[in-house]
Amino acid sequence: MKTLFIAALTLLLALPALAGPALVTDGPTVTIQAMEPMSATFVCTPGNPYNTNSAGYYTFYNYTDSYATLFDPAACPTCDLGVAISRVRMLLRLNAAATFTISASLTDAVDAGGGCYVPGAVVAQSGTATVTGITAAGGYYINLNWTSPCIEPGRKYFLVFTLGEPGALVAGPYVDNDGVTACNSWYNSGTGWVNLASMFVGDPFVWAETDCCLLPVPEETQDWGSLKSMFR
Repeated sequence: MKTLFIAALTLLLALPALAGPALVTDGPTVTIQAMEPMSATFVCTPGNPYNTNSAGYYTFYNYTDSYATLFDPAACPTCDLGVAISRVRMLLRLNAAATFTISASLTDAVDAGGGCYVPGAVVAQSGTATVTGITAAGGYYINLNWTSPCIEPGRKYFLVFTLGEPGALVAGPYVDNDGVTACNSWYNSGTGWVNLASMFVGDPFVWAETDCCLLPVPEETQDWGSLKSMFR
């Protein structure tokens, strides 16, 4: 069973959810983080980690939402052989009594031309955990411990964080104030991936904590005929 840790953030205002993607500019202030990372020695944080530069949060949730951020193992220059995820994180605005499922995955990054990549086929996926116990409206780190397979460092991927049902009291994601990086952040409510550059003013805070790993050596399979030919 996956272990789920949640730490609260304080916010200046507690505003009701609005219809549609409306931005509320009351950025979070971190006061306490009562959890430890699954790996105390993680080497880098690919994705878009929270760094206090929030533009606010969007009151936007459709009950089966996935957010994808470009994941490049090259962001971990000390990991020559491979990168493994220890924990996936997202910063969300939640209302009191919010309960919903979460999961994470890694997908191919499909080259769409012009330096743009879009999420493709799933290459690794976590199990599902449930977020519960939210007693007050506010901003929360939502953390999913996931020991992923060793990831090949020579190409790009997308890190996907999925919010499941029921989710009625999920307000929506916090975003940064740097503007949406072209082709970096995508959204899928079950009908296909949409570039968030057309919807949001900043990239959602979705990121991973990672460690170096050793890529498994592929097994070589040979038939009996080819083995006999080695001794002729």
